[in-house]
Amino acid sequence: MARRVALWLFRCTVAVLVVVFAVRAFEETAIAGARDHGRLDQVNATVVSVRSQTHEGCSGTGQDKNCQNTETWRTYDLTLLVGTDTKSVSTGDIGSWASFSEGGRVRVGLWHGKVIEIEGHGVWHPWGVGTPLVAAFFVLYLPAMGYLVSLAVTTAAWRRGRNGRAGPGRDQRVAANIFGVLAGLATGVVLLLVAALRQSALPWWPVVPVTAGAAVACALLGLSDRRRERTGDTPPPEQRTYPVAP
Repeated sequence: MARRVALWLFRCTVAVLVVVFAVRAFEETAIAGARDHGRLDQVNATVVSVRSQTHEGCSGTGQDKNCQNTETWRTYDLTLLVGTDTKSVSTGDIGSWASFSEGGRVRVGLWHGKVIEIEGHGVWHPWGVGTPLVAAFFVLYLPAMGYLVSLAVTTAAWRRGRNGRAGPGRDQRVAANIFGVLAGLATGVVLLLVAALRQSALPWWPVVPVTAGAAVACALLGLSDRRRERTGDTPPPEQRTYPVAP
């Protein structure tokens, strides 16, 4: 009983994570499209409060990083009055163009109430790139990705086990799941490194590791199934196990 309850709670938690990532991926993709095609709502806003902070660090990025020459930059935490709504914005490093003062007026670009641009410069952090949120997103993504890969393997095994055919064995499904999850994890790490170097992330990046992992897992499952059929290593009907439909 306890095992069933734990499994049910795990599935509910993963389902929530999948929905969260799907909604966020839709939002990030829509925001990127709105910025690229000039569809943000441009409105005037009043600066209610300004808090700035000066940072110092190594110049350059990646292989060009040079800690002998340092550079400074300034970030702002703003409170804006947009119509009757108050918006809090953390700008990150937005360059030397920024000059904010309390009571001043700025032009902001909105997407469904979210501040995406200030004076034509982006202040939205896609997937939390440049903030600690990016690590949290990646950690929470792993169980969701693994579950979706496993679901793809179960579906593929169920389809192969229909019409009286001997479906793939448990060992085959486990091996396909392991290699699929590893392929998805490797793809996710590559995307994470690219995002860190470029300081930007693909708005729909969660789709990529899941697709790569599911493709690798299902391909391995198919190869092992065909190899088993060629060698005649098929259990008798009374020993065949058929995966349950997802």
